Amino acid sequence: MTLQSHTLNDHWRLRNAAAASLAESEQDMRRAIRGASVDELVALIDTFSPARSSGPEWTRTFEPLVERLWAWCDETTMAALAETYRARGMPWMAVAKALSPEQGARAKADLRHPAWARLPALSIA
Repeated sequence: MTLQSHTLNDHWRLRNAAAASLAESEQDMRRAIRGASVDELVALIDTFSPARSSGPEWTRTFEPLVERLWAWCDETTMAALAETYRARGMPWMAVAKALSPEQGARAKADLRHPAWARLPALSIA
């Protein structure tokens, strides 16, 4: 066995371990999101304040969170979240829009989930 094939094998094992770890963390996050109250979800979303984190970093991390919220939360929870942020006014309109029923319909329509998949194919930050 050459050094390169050993290195490639190591890279492949690391890749598989990372994929398994990501799948496990997605399952844990899904359980946590589904068990969270609206107030707890608001506290999580508040960490994405547009005033504190703008630009590509905000989009790169916020969009996958919203995608997961739409995949894992019921309509009542999402409506309560949207109303919370609409009531906060202009600084939070980007968040309110992401939580709107129209965006939710788009997010759900775009979510790929082949029949054989254990988890929906969500975007990765």
